[in-house]
Amino acid sequence: MSEDSRDFLAPCGRVRAYAYDDVIRARGIRYAHAQRFHRPVDAPPVDFIDGGGPGPASPQLRRDPNAGMTFDQLGGLPISEDCLRLSVTIPKDTDTEAGLPVLVWIHGGAYVAGAGDAEIYDPHTLAAEQNIIVVSVTYRLGVLGYLGTGKPEHSNLGVLDQISALRWVQTNIASFGGNPENVTIAGQSAGADACAHLMIAEGTEDLFRRVLMASAPLGLAGGTDTMNWAMAKVAQKIDPDASVDDILEAQEEVHRAALVGGLHAGMCFGVHYGRYPLPTRADAAAAWAEVAPKYDVLMTRTEREIAFFAGFVPALRRLHDRTLTSPMLESLIAGFTSAVYTRAGREFYDRHRMSGGQGARLLIVSRGDGSFFDAAHSGDLPLIFPGEIWHDSFLDYGETTAVAGPELRRIWGRFAASGALPRVPVPGLVDIMG
Repeated sequence: MSEDSRDFLAPCGRVRAYAYDDVIRARGIRYAHAQRFHRPVDAPPVDFIDGGGPGPASPQLRRDPNAGMTFDQLGGLPISEDCLRLSVTIPKDTDTEAGLPVLVWIHGGAYVAGAGDAEIYDPHTLAAEQNIIVVSVTYRLGVLGYLGTGKPEHSNLGVLDQISALRWVQTNIASFGGNPENVTIAGQSAGADACAHLMIAEGTEDLFRRVLMASAPLGLAGGTDTMNWAMAKVAQKIDPDASVDDILEAQEEVHRAALVGGLHAGMCFGVHYGRYPLPTRADAAAAWAEVAPKYDVLMTRTEREIAFFAGFVPALRRLHDRTLTSPMLESLIAGFTSAVYTRAGREFYDRHRMSGGQGARLLIVSRGDGSFFDAAHSGDLPLIFPGEIWHDSFLDYGETTAVAGPELRRIWGRFAASGALPRVPVPGLVDIMG
């Protein structure tokens, strides 16, 4: 062991972490094993875990799902079905008795893309600046994580992966200087949708106490019965023993079948109500109301969410460039943003508060620079997870980052540490929504 590394003795085994400037990181730690289309089994203790390398991403198409991105979202990560790994990022010189707040990050990507160790989610600055421990989780995606061959027992495997990771946190995080009784789950986009459903999943009691949801597309949650039926019918043709490449090819066919769901096809792979560990769709609202007093909730969204997706449609970009017709485009963006994010988010929040839960809703406001992607979906990610990868990307906040980033990270850090909810707007960055 060198000066650049440090060993932690945890129930999972002796874990070697490595220094990166002002944090210590143990990456690629296995939290569970899982055979294809089977539930995860918590990983048993081992003698030694070398946390020097990132965990692989769940199998996914390497092409960028949002044509026009100026960077590889996975940052060169390997891909493997053996992907049930997590990484722990700790402020440097943290004592193992420190009892720091813990934020468990669940990545987004429409349940078909992304990874906990993707470079765009580098938690270095967030952990060091806010003096919290960040645990980044990778889970199964797409057909492998949420549909399989359409059998009921193949549903929600990705949810069960996330629950297994949260059990790992409860068992092990104290050995890294974290407080298992002060855990916040946080996610953006599909990751935020996952956080909402973990609140009502069986087996999550006492695994976390706060929930931070950024840009949760709750208007798409669960899809539609017709869409799910169409997807399952196509998925029945999948050979369970096929190669990963063939599985991904079949997933594309399943995705095409999902187009009958209209707008819901945008996140067609995801949670299935009425399949373990989730309640039925009819019982979901009552379940959220029942657990509301147990959890503090912070919800955020950007002002022009749908601009992120609309920006990759050439005809809409041309419309944006024509000043006289841009109000028509902004009306379209506002309408779809409301349908996917605003209305369902407000319903979720109102139910939570009326049922005895504490919470707040924030709006990441337009910075007014005229960019098509101004205050668009994912526009908050460069502020929460700053890094070189964002420089010169269409989501880069430029000079605004130096002020807006620390402000937003401070809001996240205070919420994770104590449940503090922001009550005062931040000019040019955050409005408080009722």
